[in-house]
Amino acid sequence: MKRINSSLISTTVRALAQSMTTKIMIILAKKLITDYDIYKRTGFPASIAIPNKDAARQIVTDIVKQDKFLDLVLLLVEIGDKGLMGRKYAIPYMREIISGVFDLGYIYDSSNKIFVENPKYSMTRNWGALKVGEEYTLTFLRLDIVGNSGIVRENPGDKVEATYTILREITQKAVHSRNGRIWGWDGDGGLAVFFFGTKNQSAVMAAMEILHEVYFHNLIDNRLTKPFQIRTAVHSGPFHYTDDEAELKASESVKRVIKIEGNFTKPDTLTISPVVKLMLDALAANQFKPFKGSDQLEYYNYKLRFEVFVASENSPLLQLFFPTTRWGILHT
Repeated sequence: MKRINSSLISTTVRALAQSMTTKIMIILAKKLITDYDIYKRTGFPASIAIPNKDAARQIVTDIVKQDKFLDLVLLLVEIGDKGLMGRKYAIPYMREIISGVFDLGYIYDSSNKIFVENPKYSMTRNWGALKVGEEYTLTFLRLDIVGNSGIVRENPGDKVEATYTILREITQKAVHSRNGRIWGWDGDGGLAVFFFGTKNQSAVMAAMEILHEVYFHNLIDNRLTKPFQIRTAVHSGPFHYTDDEAELKASESVKRVIKIEGNFTKPDTLTISPVVKLMLDALAANQFKPFKGSDQLEYYNYKLRFEVFVASENSPLLQLFFPTTRWGILHT
């Protein structure tokens, strides 16, 4: 994360020193740093009581060095709201501390109760929040081009490359506009991930928009010998965050979404797992039809069907399904 400025550190030190004893501060620190020893950190003899301000300064400094400052702020918010060990604590300067976090480029995700990077200023792979080795519930969107080898064989290389570039741009637009991230792209498809807010709804809406944009690309700007088709799938599940590609592919949730896309999804459709369907709002959920896969589990499928109509750009249905699109269409 970005460097914490000295003013924000000083304000946080004052907040701790003025609201709790050294003993409570140590309990707080141990929630974030295992086996935290204030005496080893400060050099004070164990027989001497450490002044509040010195303890607060040392604890905040150590937490910043451990890259856990945002965790500390979240803990202070929780303590101010719910208390600690049965006692409520009025933490001063919280407005200033929260404002300082926002100035660092973070926003609060109420669904997951964490700070994530503001997409207006930064879009890193982990939203500036996910930590390696920790488990999170993520929603995965898998996309794949049908018959890639045949497309490559039957078309000039420059046209294939241009078409696949367009697909990636369509995907980036649909994913990034909903604060998702693309974690993998191998030319003929990729993996997008959603984490905060209504992540299942966002992933499904992104997949629908991609299907829609590909349909119109094929209709008016196809450069290949015939229109290309894609398959999309969405699944949500636990994931131990990692930057390692081998570990990513070994994840059960990732393998699951790949299997759903490859085994249970027809061209130009979207298949979602039951856990995703359960989290959709009624309007989105009603677009899907249930079916049983060859594994005898139930899935839900969405298929493109269009009719042209005249509608306001502010149509609620259009804004729900295709908020970034340039087309006026109605899904029937």
